[in-house]
Amino acid sequence: MSRSHCRRWFSDERAADLSGESGCGYQNAVELTQSVHAYSAPVMARCASAAALVMWERDVVRPAARRRYGQDVARIELAAPSYQCRRIAGRRDRRLSEHAHANAMDIKGFTLADGRTVTVADGWRGAQRDRLFLHDVRDGACTYFQAVLSPDYNRDHRDHLHFDLGRDHMCR
Repeated sequence: MSRSHCRRWFSDERAADLSGESGCGYQNAVELTQSVHAYSAPVMARCASAAALVMWERDVVRPAARRRYGQDVARIELAAPSYQCRRIAGRRDRRLSEHAHANAMDIKGFTLADGRTVTVADGWRGAQRDRLFLHDVRDGACTYFQAVLSPDYNRDHRDHLHFDLGRDHMCR
């Protein structure tokens, strides 16, 4: 997404470009505290990732919550800061994570309008309604993100959903 498109979408949230150590950093990023839903912490994301997040919330999360719970999501609970200068855990090639470029986010749960929180850790294999909702939002994310990782991928993702717009195409 070009800078001019990013400014149109996120006019007040633009972040200064960052050149970090060890190849980390980002350009053309925004800091969101909410879009369709509020977030438990600000999301620092490159413009394209932020746009994918907003569309996923609008087109997937909102309808899934209404279908499964008959109510809206009040807040999306983040598992960790979206920007983190770090490598992909467990990789021998020491490749930087998409988090190191503000190109990924980890979501640990959803607080519903009635105050109940549905977490990936408890709901992925929990009550049927929670399982269905969490699988709906994971599966729907595959339309908007390049890589979507869940507890079905590996143990490192047992308590969150990982979304990114990196070079790997995965939906698990």
